[in-house]
Amino acid sequence: MIAREFEQFLLKHMEHYLIAASDLAIIIDSHNTDHASLLLASDGYSRVPVITKDKIYVGTIAISDIMAYKAKNQLTDWEMSQLPISKMVNHKIETVADGAELTEVMHKLVDNPFLPVLGQDKQFLGIITRKSILKAVNSLLHDFTETYDIIEKGQTESAD
Repeated sequence: MIAREFEQFLLKHMEHYLIAASDLAIIIDSHNTDHASLLLASDGYSRVPVITKDKIYVGTIAISDIMAYKAKNQLTDWEMSQLPISKMVNHKIETVADGAELTEVMHKLVDNPFLPVLGQDKQFLGIITRKSILKAVNSLLHDFTETYDIIEKGQTESAD
């Protein structure tokens, strides 16, 4: 459990943790593999969210997912270029619901560079990145004592 004061401090900046879907590179599940590969390779993304045209979260995709699917199914480049990306989407990346507890977010970010944030009916809202949480923790470590006094248990402030 996160100490109440630390959680309060971190939650003050919660709106800065979410990167909105409108500000992200995403792939529509009906796009073909050439489109997805081009986006991943040209923009340097290691993994991006995949959604439907109705903005429903499907999963994520990375070049490694595309290559693994190609190898597993022994497909040619031409055959791959004809397939929708939905066939190779990775469904194993953990997600969080909008308004998830900070403890849940922190635990899941240990193993994931970002977490897709889902609203009602799996609507894709955006992502929370490990980087944004680490920036908040850095702020906590540097600025916490501007708001709070830290007193070791068993110690009392001496009266002057």
